[in-house]
Amino acid sequence: MAVVVRVQEQFFAFVKGAPETIEERLTDVPEWYVKTYKKHTRQGSRVLALAYKSLQDMTVSEARSLERDTVESGLTFAGFAIFNCPIREDSASVLSGLKESSHDLVMITGDQALTACHVAGQVNIISKPALILGRTKDNDGYEWVSPDETYTISYRENEVEDLSEAHDLCIAGDCIEMLQQTSSTLKVIPYVKVFARVAPEQKELIITTFKSVGRVTLMCGDGTNDVGALKQAQVGVALLNAIPPPAQKDKSSSEASSKNETEKSAKLKKQDNPSKSRAVSKSVSTSSNQAANRHMTAAEIQSQKLKKLMDEMNEEGDGRSAPVVKLGDASMASPFTAKHASVAPTTDIIRQGRSTLVTTLQMFKILGLNCLATAYVLSVMYLDGVKLGDVQATISGVFTAAFFLFISHASPLPNLSAERPHPNIFCSYVLLSLLGQFSVHIFFLISSVKEAEKYMPDVCIEPDSEFHPNLVNTVSYMVGLMLQVATFAVNYMGHPFNQSISQNKPFCYALVAAVGFFTVITSDLFRDLNDWLRLVPMPRPLRNKLMLWAFLTFAICYIWESFLRWAFPGKMPAWRKKQRLVAANEEKKKV
Repeated sequence: MAVVVRVQEQFFAFVKGAPETIEERLTDVPEWYVKTYKKHTRQGSRVLALAYKSLQDMTVSEARSLERDTVESGLTFAGFAIFNCPIREDSASVLSGLKESSHDLVMITGDQALTACHVAGQVNIISKPALILGRTKDNDGYEWVSPDETYTISYRENEVEDLSEAHDLCIAGDCIEMLQQTSSTLKVIPYVKVFARVAPEQKELIITTFKSVGRVTLMCGDGTNDVGALKQAQVGVALLNAIPPPAQKDKSSSEASSKNETEKSAKLKKQDNPSKSRAVSKSVSTSSNQAANRHMTAAEIQSQKLKKLMDEMNEEGDGRSAPVVKLGDASMASPFTAKHASVAPTTDIIRQGRSTLVTTLQMFKILGLNCLATAYVLSVMYLDGVKLGDVQATISGVFTAAFFLFISHASPLPNLSAERPHPNIFCSYVLLSLLGQFSVHIFFLISSVKEAEKYMPDVCIEPDSEFHPNLVNTVSYMVGLMLQVATFAVNYMGHPFNQSISQNKPFCYALVAAVGFFTVITSDLFRDLNDWLRLVPMPRPLRNKLMLWAFLTFAICYIWESFLRWAFPGKMPAWRKKQRLVAANEEKKKV
């Protein structure tokens, strides 16, 4: 950026910019120029080079019509402006948590490459030795250079994947232009960790390249330059430049200080009579304004309110209240907007997303098992005269409603896990789980009914006849209730994504109540309760078998489900394989 200033009838051009850009426009470059700015950029500082030149005598109109190349050439070096921007306290811990939870982190910034690498190392984006892609000293090619310039590696696009195994790679915007010209973006960009000196359209290119190789992207941005990339990302998070609220531990001290200030102001009001008169006059003026508003038309009142609202939007806040979204903010292009300039909301989005995915998956499994068991009861067993009474169906429905209500109360865990949930319903884990559990349930149901038929006389029961309590109906109701409890308990997905059953208190209490109810009616402890439910007494051998089979059914289903969760864990997307396929297709198109 350059400005032309007239000082005592003499025109001067003052220029600031990136040190490597200003270096090309200086008439005399100090020997220590490059060494100095690189020293500070390696330490994470933002460095601007300052330069100037005196211009020939001219009029103001001639000065305004000067071309940029004329102003920004033949400069005299004036010095460096060095800025240290401290990293937010929560950035390193949040990004470290994301990295430990099987997420890859990438930095896209407009800073110089050395500065970007230093900051990326501080916030745990890079952990391996860094290499920066740049031009060779004779400008006839490109090479990878370490930040301290102690060693170099020749650049070959086919070796980038292997190089990324031992190093964290960094490229700048001019290198991205080279990759576009040589059609090598798909071979290089997916393996880069830090992008520096990046233009807005290049940010969008980076996100689209990641998506093309099968990666799911979440982008954080805080300015208009990030709008294109935020739109291209699957998840966009706009960060508003507001000061985060004070920490919880400082709340008590702030409350005490505000209380003291209130007491002091109260004392001052008692001692200060003029302030009291001003307060009275203010209230009088307010009442007069209200009286004047009564004579205004509805349109004028609405116009006044709109003007007041626009004035409030244009005023800058104190930085602590929730900021107002204005046109041009990155939030206009993002589905999510963080109230403060912190990346912490990204973990909330991922935690909630994983919790929703796991809850949806377990709901489908529970509904599938309940539907399969109900279909068997309503089709095959109904023809044998097996049906439920009104009170029995009501009790069963109440438990089902309670289970579905409380199972959704599970909150996501505060810490992200490296394990991932299954991304879809139609997978081997879900199908095998449904088939295995349903087989056990049907076997238990059929065996229990067959065992109950041994104690019943040979009586033909019409399917469409009215309900009459008998031993088969009693056993089928008890088995159905137990299978219902087992289905919810076994398929509940807690750690490492949601609260466990013991932590989800309402669901835990509902399960305990259902198990206790099953135990009471099966053991026939309260005969009056069973008579009200229209359950007939069971022989002791049948009762003991039913209790034992119920325990074995739950144990077998639990073991089967645990085995499948161990055998079929959620996996990371295999993006490297897709990247090779896409890059190979690009090579074929060039041929």
